[in-house]
Amino acid sequence: MLIALALVSLFVAPLFTIARLQRIRQYSSDVVSPALVSVNDLEAALATEFAARSELAEGSGQSAAAATAANVAELSINRDESRLELLVRRIDPEAVSRYAEARASISAWRREEERFSIAARDRHSAIHGANAAQTRGRRWDAVQVALANMQLLEDELNALIASQRLEITRLERISFMVPAGLVPLALLALLAVAWTARRTLLLSHAAAIGQENAERAMAAKGALMRGVTHDLKNPLGAARGYADLLADGALGPVPDAQAKVITRLRNLLTATLDTVDDLVELSRADADALRIARMPTDLSALVRECADDYRAIGDAAGVTVRFAVADAPGELAPLDTDPLRVRQVLGNVLSNAVKYTPRGGVVRVSVGSATDSELGRVITLEVADTGPGIPDQLRERVFEEFFRVPATVAIAPGTGVGLAIARRVARLLGGDLRLSETPGGGATFSLLLPLH
Repeated sequence: MLIALALVSLFVAPLFTIARLQRIRQYSSDVVSPALVSVNDLEAALATEFAARSELAEGSGQSAAAATAANVAELSINRDESRLELLVRRIDPEAVSRYAEARASISAWRREEERFSIAARDRHSAIHGANAAQTRGRRWDAVQVALANMQLLEDELNALIASQRLEITRLERISFMVPAGLVPLALLALLAVAWTARRTLLLSHAAAIGQENAERAMAAKGALMRGVTHDLKNPLGAARGYADLLADGALGPVPDAQAKVITRLRNLLTATLDTVDDLVELSRADADALRIARMPTDLSALVRECADDYRAIGDAAGVTVRFAVADAPGELAPLDTDPLRVRQVLGNVLSNAVKYTPRGGVVRVSVGSATDSELGRVITLEVADTGPGIPDQLRERVFEEFFRVPATVAIAPGTGVGLAIARRVARLLGGDLRLSETPGGGATFSLLLPLH
């Protein structure tokens, strides 16, 4: 009777504990954690929009870029607000109250921002007169209140997550202690089983645990990479927003010596965010998490758009970006592939080509068809530059993670993972990314996409 009771308890008690653990974890992963992510995204978007609108109001040479950044940030804020409202309703009344205060303060900031924008367009308004400091001050105070209210909501969510972690730890301890106390009694029943059968079961169980631990270690590595990069990205984005505020003079005039330091700070934050994005993409590639969504795609139009996207960047760097289509209209019919992934590969290669080509150089982007010994009939998307080129012995190494050609390190910053990701994506598309020498000097990257 005692053994039977122990066996029943050993089976039933963990079920209740596991069910409770699953409910807490599910609630945390579906509600609290996404809410915290939305709060962080909202804070970053708010800081970015404020900085962009400050630059736009000053009427600098980057007004078009500032307007675009402000519109994108505003859309992001509206989207995050809608998503966050649905989530906080599932948390508690305190979270709802905090969210209402934050949203009200954002609306108040937008009213001040609108007054500021109207005044900025009128050169005889208060912003250009004696009340300039007061006009700017109200706008700055409004955004500070909005950010402070968002921080209060973030603190509450962090406290809730901390309490959930404590509860999970307590339940895990219980789930361990209950079986540990009942196992000796249950072992009395197991002694009736033959020694050989018991030995076989233990060995099989040990093998299963070893395999499970190995799988958990791999999953934990990917989860750690995704978690760390995500946790870094939001505060870094917010920090860059604050650096933009300082650089744009939103807090008042900045001495030249400090302005140089702030500019370097912005550049370092931008480079760090780019590195985080690269690490996220690399982690997804390592975990086979990159998905291919194939659809009929006009590659000629797609490549032309990519070339147009980088033409302005090339002009700013003194590099000419040209586009051409080979005379093979029948071969260039719409191809079933993933246009977003094709853009990802081309964008990486085009960015490198413009970055490493000296002023006065040319980057040629072309579409054609060819026959490859390994892939058969293929569509070729080529990016050829007139830069310094890559030595023969290093042409495969440039596709390795974190490798950079020594001669190019001083030319432009980088992490050395972009081409590694680009080749993996190309192979996921069923093709390949290859490197050859450009006639006359330079490098030619060729994205090969099979027709079948």
